[in-house]
Amino acid sequence: MGIVRSTKIGLLLLSITMLAFLLVGCGSTSQAVKIGLLSPQTGPIAQYAPGFEDAGKVAIDELNATHQGDFVFELIVGDSGCDGTQAATAAQTLIDSGVSAIVGAACSGATTGAIAVAAPAGVPMVSYASTSPALTTADDNGHFFRVVPSDAQQAVALTDVAAAAGASNPAVLYMTNDYGSGLGDNFASNWSGSVCTSVGYDPSEGSYDASALAQSVIDGGCDSALLMSYATDGAAIMEALSSQGFKGTIIGADGLADAAFLTSFTDSSAVDGLIATRPRPGVESEAKSTFEAAYAAAGGADGAIYTGETYDAIKLVAAAIVSAGDGSLVGAINSTGQNYVGASGTHTFDAAGDVLGTGYEVCQFDGTAFSCPRTWTQDGGLK
Repeated sequence: MGIVRSTKIGLLLLSITMLAFLLVGCGSTSQAVKIGLLSPQTGPIAQYAPGFEDAGKVAIDELNATHQGDFVFELIVGDSGCDGTQAATAAQTLIDSGVSAIVGAACSGATTGAIAVAAPAGVPMVSYASTSPALTTADDNGHFFRVVPSDAQQAVALTDVAAAAGASNPAVLYMTNDYGSGLGDNFASNWSGSVCTSVGYDPSEGSYDASALAQSVIDGGCDSALLMSYATDGAAIMEALSSQGFKGTIIGADGLADAAFLTSFTDSSAVDGLIATRPRPGVESEAKSTFEAAYAAAGGADGAIYTGETYDAIKLVAAAIVSAGDGSLVGAINSTGQNYVGASGTHTFDAAGDVLGTGYEVCQFDGTAFSCPRTWTQDGGLK
């Protein structure tokens, strides 16, 4: 009898212990968090989308390893198409899926379209690549941020790069969208010399004539050409210039400053000699080295643009979500984005959600080999 009674008591205690364990386990269920990513999977910079998405996966993997047991982060990707209307539709789909915030878009026009949907819905956005000066004053109700500097600064860098390349009478060919127009206008206002011709064009497929744009450079007697373009249209114009015998220097901005730009060409020899600027990564840091090692291990492409910025935007948003709790996510993003040390530099949001950046890399194609051997900073100029 005593043995039986002891056995029953032991089984009862075991049952109570297991029940307590199960109750504790239920109480510690991880919180699911969805973050949206607007990626240009189609359109004129689709070549760069794999780099953005690879960087996003690295960020999400790190977040889930760091917050295991507390949060489960999921990245939901929408195709912005590098187009305002398509990005607005993609943003709405992300919002309907329950994202807390949206990272993106890449193209400035796409970001403008997405803001029109996300801001009224109370969903904050952090762009990893949109540089149009017009975004500084966008009607976003304080919901838009970016970890890249405005092209008002990149235009100044381009004037120094053009002068150093010996340009004295450049053509300016610019897309008539937020990115191209803003960069073109700011270059013209900062360039002290003459401009032989300035031509705007719609970068949509089938809406521009690359041969006619190249001919305007030839007819103008221009010694150089600045392309405020994306990859697809930029490659078409460069091939047209090459076939028409143009021997001058061709200079571009961040829309062309990626090793994957080469894949846009039918005749890869036409890329030789291109000089292009892109935002410069910050000084070496643990965040930078950690990202670069993880990105390389994940098979990320060499020479890809805005990968560190994509990673930073996701990690920053996630840190804000964790710290916000039930409070304002916009306020938490503002707070998190003060001296935030990331892979692409140390970022501090101003009242408009902008950052100063750390200058620009000056990249080039020698044949088909891509490198970024020089830098430009506001204080030090071109080095």
